[in-house]
Amino acid sequence: DMTLALASALDRRMKTQPLDISKTAALLLVGPNGAGKTAIAAKIAAHARLSHRHVLFVATDVEGAGALARLEAFAGHLRLKVEIAETAEALTKIAAQCREDNALAIIDTAGFDLRNPRARTAFSALAMIEGVEALGVVSACGDAEETVELISGLQMLGAQRLIVTQMDMARRFGALIAASCSGLGLAHITRSPFVAGGLETLTPLSLARTLLEAATRNADQGSTQ
Repeated sequence: DMTLALASALDRRMKTQPLDISKTAALLLVGPNGAGKTAIAAKIAAHARLSHRHVLFVATDVEGAGALARLEAFAGHLRLKVEIAETAEALTKIAAQCREDNALAIIDTAGFDLRNPRARTAFSALAMIEGVEALGVVSACGDAEETVELISGLQMLGAQRLIVTQMDMARRFGALIAASCSGLGLAHITRSPFVAGGLETLTPLSLARTLLEAATRNADQGSTQ
């Protein structure tokens, strides 16, 4: 069976590691511009709220065009507070308070080129704060080779898991395969920009089905031309 054979091959390379919302203290969302970090922050917050966990949004990007306003809009819909942390010291205090209160801090950051060592250095201090987990966010619409380079930057930053976004927009899945087999734990994927779309957990079997269905669809489309 082609699906099972592919799933077996993926299982040897793929590490699925979903978020445990009940135990996580603080998540630092890190990724390039346009990957969907703010939407991911809202999706994670919605899941935590359903688990009756107290959640706090933390904004580190107050200069980006519309970044803070968008996070505040999500916070308004979810009835959450937004704290601003422009320095590592401010974020350290917020993370410590969330640990004490058993709350989940979801930290939204400015997008940057993860391949740039100088840019990574600016975020490394945030990723090293006690109780803070750096969670990578990359898009399924990216180029496979560039995705590998971005994930390498995430690894250098200390990230151990990632979320792949924009599955609903992707027609080729090289970036998804690269992310799934990168050595980092694949926490979730998303197929919708809307908060109600939620987070999905991808297994080797479900990934195999996705890839084969896409291959069949593309072949059918090609045959009509």
